[in-house]
Amino acid sequence: MSQECFTIKTESTGVLAQLGERYNGIVEVRGSTPLGSTTNVWLSPLNSLAKSFNSCSESYEISRPGYPSQIVDFLKNNLNFSPSSKLLELAAGTGKFTDLLVQHGFNPMVTEWLPNMLKVLKTKHPKLPAFIAKAEEIPFKNDIFDTVLAAQAFHWFSNYNALADIARVLKKDGYFVIIFQERNDAVDWVHEYHKIIFSYPHELVARFELNAWKKAFENQEYFSPLEHLKFDYSQHFLKENLTHRALGMSFIAALPESQKQAVVEQMKELCSVHDAIKDHDVIEFPYITHVYWARVLK
Repeated sequence: MSQECFTIKTESTGVLAQLGERYNGIVEVRGSTPLGSTTNVWLSPLNSLAKSFNSCSESYEISRPGYPSQIVDFLKNNLNFSPSSKLLELAAGTGKFTDLLVQHGFNPMVTEWLPNMLKVLKTKHPKLPAFIAKAEEIPFKNDIFDTVLAAQAFHWFSNYNALADIARVLKKDGYFVIIFQERNDAVDWVHEYHKIIFSYPHELVARFELNAWKKAFENQEYFSPLEHLKFDYSQHFLKENLTHRALGMSFIAALPESQKQAVVEQMKELCSVHDAIKDHDVIEFPYITHVYWARVLK
């Protein structure tokens, strides 16, 4: 994609804008916060929780699940995805979903607002164009992308302004695809895991399963009604990384260090006493994968 498609922030305070591709390929664009800036642009408690991911990028990368290939199969068979498709992934984080796209031959543009998360992504995919930018201020011209995707992220920016800007950069008949992975609480040890983590303050968490994010699609003229597909998926990982899984959650990452240590101890106890996992070094974390999509109205 040519440089004409996007607008790069050029203020002298923008460290990444000055270094451009020399800074691990990350470019800072309008609507972003300069790396190292002390300006507080996180005005709401919700955004403060989102910002906590910046301090736990390594735990996030170690413990968060990847995504099943069935998603790509669906996108190819139903939304006409191909290697030539022009894709934009918003709020890509450390690149957990990006990994799947690249594995299947796609080369998305990626944006993320948190520099530490994006740095992890760039260590894995150094050739992908990566931009620090907000979902409400996408740094590209109109009618550029066949599909915009958001994996495990839309609940953080599910608002009218974000939908408007996503629609703006999509081509006619383009799609917005939203992917969520829900931990399967019907499995007993996962239910116990939830009892531990949700014993800590979490009222402000933008949780997928509460469905508040769907309100963004009410009374808007940009997209068709959401369609939905779901299927089961399991992540196999070292049991010791269950602690990282907890520490990589926004509201746990925002806790004082003393409480984080308490979480660590509780996770160790769960791993050592629960019959389903105590005798296994590698465990299976069950998820329900949800794929939502809507066509842009142009």
